[in-house]
Amino acid sequence: MRETFKLLIIEDELMIAEMIKEMVTELGYEVLAIAKNYKEATTQLKHHADTLDMIILDINLNDEKNGIDLGRMLHEAYEIPFIYLTSYSDSITIKKAAQTKPAAYLLKPFNKGDLFATIEIIRSRKANTDQTILVREHDMSVKVAIRDICFVKSDNVYLEIYTSARKYVTRSSLEKFLEETNHPNFVRVHRSYVVNLNMVQAISGQNLLVNEVKVPVSRKHKHELSELFDSEG
Repeated sequence: MRETFKLLIIEDELMIAEMIKEMVTELGYEVLAIAKNYKEATTQLKHHADTLDMIILDINLNDEKNGIDLGRMLHEAYEIPFIYLTSYSDSITIKKAAQTKPAAYLLKPFNKGDLFATIEIIRSRKANTDQTILVREHDMSVKVAIRDICFVKSDNVYLEIYTSARKYVTRSSLEKFLEETNHPNFVRVHRSYVVNLNMVQAISGQNLLVNEVKVPVSRKHKHELSELFDSEG
């Protein structure tokens, strides 16, 4: 059974907040708290920041500081994804809100299906972001965050796993690594190398620059890699 996805609702209209809570609960998620303004939200964050998975935030809080102010604070101080609830779709409001990097927008009025789809998309993204693998190194199993891995190099029966901070050496294969991570950002570019596409800084001839290290690209994989980058652009 998967762990319950935990949310904080920040909405100044109590009836709407309770309606959202009811929807969220019926969908199988857990509401840890409701806050109606900036001050209450900061208090709840102090209590629940470590366990929160997502925040639902009204963009138009009737307070000295509005939802965008709070969104800015969330972006700068926390790594918790949040969605804006808004009745406004004008370009000025959306442009200001976009600067705070919300995970999504939900336009009022919305229904339970809209809410479910939005939360599930974010839950899926978060699961990928939080994913880790266990690397057996010497006599210990070390947990390594998937997002921190820059590239992986095969050396006979060993793998060298490079993050921006250090290198891990473990007995394994690239095939097993790709199977265990099962993540679309990891792509084989050479018989001896797998790279994290998010960490690629530049493409130059037969090499990729990944975390300031040149990683070779084989002729076999170059065309496939070019198509991936073209599709992202």
